[in-house]
Amino acid sequence: MKKYILPMALLILFLTDPLYAQTRDFPPQIESGLTSFENARYQEAILQFRDVIINSSLEKYHGDAYYWIGRSHLAAGNIEKAAQNIDYFLVQYPDHSLAAEAQYQKGRILYLQKEYDKAIRHLNTFIENFPANDYQSNAYFWIGESFYALGHLEKAEEVYRHIVENFPRSYKFEAANYRRSLIDLKRREQELLKLLKISHEEYLQALEDFEKRERTYEQAISSYQRKLSSSTSEYDDDLLNQYGSEISSQDEQISALKSQLQEERDRIADLRNRISSMQASPQQQPSYSVEGEKDDVRKLLELKNAALSLKMYYIEWLQDNRE
Repeated sequence: MKKYILPMALLILFLTDPLYAQTRDFPPQIESGLTSFENARYQEAILQFRDVIINSSLEKYHGDAYYWIGRSHLAAGNIEKAAQNIDYFLVQYPDHSLAAEAQYQKGRILYLQKEYDKAIRHLNTFIENFPANDYQSNAYFWIGESFYALGHLEKAEEVYRHIVENFPRSYKFEAANYRRSLIDLKRREQELLKLLKISHEEYLQALEDFEKRERTYEQAISSYQRKLSSSTSEYDDDLLNQYGSEISSQDEQISALKSQLQEERDRIADLRNRISSMQASPQQQPSYSVEGEKDDVRKLLELKNAALSLKMYYIEWLQDNRE
């Protein structure tokens, strides 16, 4: 998960924050802290808000200061300190005007802590308790992100679709659309990986059948070679001369088929490597056609079987004329 890295991106994030759109009547000390926060000077903002807390005359704004200390830590990437301050704020100031937003931030923090199940439950409670809050679309988005992180793609896609259909003006609209495209891509990759595995099994079975037939034919040819070599009659000598050359030709074809078979084995090894590569990098796009490879292998096996059938014809002919 990417943390808060780019200050400018964070500035855009918080300037578009629903809370920022609200006008608040703050004393200069709070305003100074908010100005520092707005300009991504988070450590400076934290110190300014702490000055508010230790000032007893500003006790009315202590709740605001704790909330914004939590937000400043969150923006700076100090997740644990952000959690401590937001939790303290929620316990000490449950009726504060920022309590609803703090509940949302609590759910967001749970997501950043990778407590995805807790984040889903907490944000669902926030949505139910504050149906008109400006953070509704944000809460849905982090619920979707939690489902996505857990691998529940269908549930995540449903949440992202809800954002796209019901919050078209939310700045999470584009992010939700992007996630939907990633989920669609992941689904297609999973389907392709499944097809690759099926194709791999089909190829192995076809090659196994071919090798069995090849061994049977070679044994038969070897047997009749021995019979022909043991013949002594002129008739047998004629057969030996006539079919010896034919058997030699068939041996050459078998040798060629073995070469093709080795090429096919290499192709299967390549397919296996591609499957392993896709499993290791699920978002890598394949650059070949599975169906095309299946057709190529199928045609090659058909040619091999035709050649082996021709061999069998000669073997059977020999058998009919020798026994």
